[in-house]
Amino acid sequence: MTTSLSRRAFRRPTALLFAATLGAASLTACSSSGDNADGGSDAGSDKETIQVVASTSIWADVAQAVVNTAQTDVNIDVHPIVSGNSVDPHHFEPTAADIARANEADVIIAGGGGYDAWLYQAVKNQDQIIHALPLTAHDHGGHAHDEHAHEEGHDHAHDHDEHGHEEGHEHAHEHGHDHDHAHEGDTVTMDEAKKIAAEHPEQVTNIDGNEHVWYDAAAIEKVATEVATLVNETNPEAKATADPLVERVEGLKARIEKLPQRNYAQTEPIADYIFKYTDSTDATPEGYRKATVAEGEPTAADLARFLEDIKQDKIDLLIFNPQTETDMAKRIRAAAEDKNIPVVEIGETPPEGTNFLDYYEEVVNALEAV
Repeated sequence: MTTSLSRRAFRRPTALLFAATLGAASLTACSSSGDNADGGSDAGSDKETIQVVASTSIWADVAQAVVNTAQTDVNIDVHPIVSGNSVDPHHFEPTAADIARANEADVIIAGGGGYDAWLYQAVKNQDQIIHALPLTAHDHGGHAHDEHAHEEGHDHAHDHDEHGHEEGHEHAHEHGHDHDHAHEGDTVTMDEAKKIAAEHPEQVTNIDGNEHVWYDAAAIEKVATEVATLVNETNPEAKATADPLVERVEGLKARIEKLPQRNYAQTEPIADYIFKYTDSTDATPEGYRKATVAEGEPTAADLARFLEDIKQDKIDLLIFNPQTETDMAKRIRAAAEDKNIPVVEIGETPPEGTNFLDYYEEVVNALEAV
């Protein structure tokens, strides 16, 4: 059984057909708040437009969900630098115009963790950056905290109204959570992430340096809440709120938590931040996983171990990222299908024109279906 969500690969020149149609409203390059057709950057507007720039359409979709709650007479434009899934954000090179636009923005959104360092390392005003993971350099050697890009003393100046502390921490929601096992943003194992999610569900964790944090419900909610805070600080008349988005994401997380226990493996670690809320076990061979988390190539021995584990029925669900499809990944998929192991495709980013929050829901639907 294969549940397909998207079928275009970054590393393949031939586009594949999407196997599922996801009905969703696409985010335009510039979207105004609410349903006001006269919003946005009309020349006749007597109020300045709040400019929101996001590294990818994923974070732009999150921001847009918040912006849509703002008062309709407040103009807010949301602009993603990378949209669709034909470009790999890992290695994207922004233009001078992209950076200029970001430098002029009132709100800048990045995933962090090195994934979109090309944006946040080039931005002058670090106080305007909202991010899910710490603003580390693009280094998969460990994401150490001394690699924070321009962050000393800049950790969300806009958080003080809502979270009440700024002592150089990345703890947007963490006051009073002085647990011993990790601080927010620290790199943790999957087992540690599961424990933190159970004890402190609002905390964002960095699982093994994995950058795909946008599939983490806590990360989405954190970013959305901070977008509302910064937009309202920029213009108190906006009165934007993240509450509807948070309610939707909490509903999806509740469904994820009810997924049955499985021994799953991943051709690329796209779903870590989903499975941290489940009782399932990552059965991806250790060497293969380490290589793919670091964006490296697994060895022949890693592949052999993966194929043997499939043969020995040690894996009962395969997560396949079609956007990072390689010959090795295709061999793994074929082996899984030969054993009638369910395959769920989860893409790096949604298809062009598909809202991320709708795509995220389709991912949950697909996992429930198997």
